[in-house]
Amino acid sequence: GELNDEISDQSAKKQELMADAFSAYFLAHDSGGDMTSEEISNVHAIAYSVGDCEVTNEAHHGTPSQRKCATVWGSSLADSDRGRKFKLQDVAKEFESWYTKIDKMDDSCDYPTKSSSAISGSLSTWLVTAAAANFIAMLF
Repeated sequence: GELNDEISDQSAKKQELMADAFSAYFLAHDSGGDMTSEEISNVHAIAYSVGDCEVTNEAHHGTPSQRKCATVWGSSLADSDRGRKFKLQDVAKEFESWYTKIDKMDDSCDYPTKSSSAISGSLSTWLVTAAAANFIAMLF
């Protein structure tokens, strides 16, 4: 009925992203899977690969970037306090706060601002220039 319609609106997306985040939290935590950063990178890649872009479909499970960002968030939470175990309710509460901003994230799992993108563009230009200069210096 009416309650089910309200619950189904984007609940598949939220449930999938929560599952991604909680899985990554467990896999990255010292008391869980204790995965290395390389192994966690594989988790991020797998999450990205199962995302979909059917954002208007009620069965939408999150875009590739959102799925990856959920695992990045979960593993980052595990890394933020190595050795500390969060209660499930605390992780869920943190997730709820994170989830409210999911649609504002960019592909790098960040919240872009004009100033940060300008800085990022300048930094990218500088890094490319520095790399080219180093390469040329190696030739001589």
